[in-house]
Amino acid sequence: MRAYPFTQEVHEFVAKHERVYVVEQNRDAQMMNLLKVDLDAAQTVKLHPVLHFNGLPIDARFVTGAIAEQEGATK
Repeated sequence: MRAYPFTQEVHEFVAKHERVYVVEQNRDAQMMNLLKVDLDAAQTVKLHPVLHFNGLPIDARFVTGAIAEQEGATK
């Protein structure tokens, strides 16, 4: 995503998927909040945050672990 308001492609992507993980490297979930403003209310329930804000670079292990945790997988 590059601009706000979001393109129709973003709306179509969310509409096509049961869950959309919004991966952000900040504490305030800025992108998630912009998506919630721009999407229909019925689509916002599909959004799930993956927030990383400990000052270190985000890595794939963090992302996959956070998603697995939200999906109920055991570690």
